[in-house]
Amino acid sequence: LLPAHRPRALNSLNLGMVSAWLEFSRRGESPVAAVVVRGAGGKAFCAGGDVKEVVLRARAGDWSYGTAFFRTEYVNNAAIAQLPVPYIAVIDGITMGGGVGVSYHGHFRVATERTVLAMPESGIGLFPDVGASFFLHRLPGHLGRYMGLTGQRLMGAEVKDAGFATHFIPSARLPDLDRGVLELGPRAADLSLVDALLRSLEPPPSAAAAVAAAAAAAAGTDNNNNNNSSSNSSALLEWKLPLINVHFGRRTVAEVVAGSPLSHAVTWEMLRRSAAGHMTLQQCLEMEFLLARRFVAGEADFLEGVRALLIDKDNKPRWRYGSVKEVPELVVQRLFEPLVDE
Repeated sequence: LLPAHRPRALNSLNLGMVSAWLEFSRRGESPVAAVVVRGAGGKAFCAGGDVKEVVLRARAGDWSYGTAFFRTEYVNNAAIAQLPVPYIAVIDGITMGGGVGVSYHGHFRVATERTVLAMPESGIGLFPDVGASFFLHRLPGHLGRYMGLTGQRLMGAEVKDAGFATHFIPSARLPDLDRGVLELGPRAADLSLVDALLRSLEPPPSAAAAVAAAAAAAAGTDNNNNNNSSSNSSALLEWKLPLINVHFGRRTVAEVVAGSPLSHAVTWEMLRRSAAGHMTLQQCLEMEFLLARRFVAGEADFLEGVRALLIDKDNKPRWRYGSVKEVPELVVQRLFEPLVDE
């Protein structure tokens, strides 16, 4: 059994959950043919890490909790990537931050018309983590920069088009997924058989578009709003991505976006280093951990961002710099220096 769900908190991850999850991920002797991961409550797969708890403890002088949380979370991401059996994450509902971490690194990610996916960490003074430095620059075009710097959401079939999901299955057919895996029995350990099962549950493109349109209508969203929804599963690649590439293919972060300046500068440098160095997932997670350790210790905007958005909720973060252009390059580079005690 995986760790207990937290539906009232949209299944956000705390230290107890990631510790239990890691223990499960490391059980090499367990006679499990495949793993299917779902979120409870009907609203979210996982809304991310419980950063409010991390910051409340850090402000009280205990930043060791945050260090332990991020270390365990990242080790768990790596363990999921190394599981010898099929790992199927059903990302039905809200999937953000840490929720992407416990889904993306598995073999299969199943999106539905209810999926809402984002990497919004820069907005709270952090940076896209859980291996984002490994996978964001592998997305089509400059989509990774766009998502990491703006925190914008992808919905429904867009999530598959972007590469976050491997399959798109209507939520009404999820019981068939569970039943199909159980019917495979020991044969569920065969990746090709699981893939064939998931593909058999996917609708044809025209039907997928209808499912997405119906979901958007039920939610009262405007399908012409490219920040919220897509009624056409290829819209992201057909007309959104070219626009994203124009704006996010610039030479520096200062030319692209303003706001949360230090986090944006770090995100840009993190993605640049990962792509230029062809870094492995392990190397990316190690880089992200040293950043997270420093952010939790108050060396960046993380504590202030969470205070403004999640604790005091005044929505008036006092960032260290007024714009990305004001962030000294030396400050950014120091955040990436090795930790002498780790």
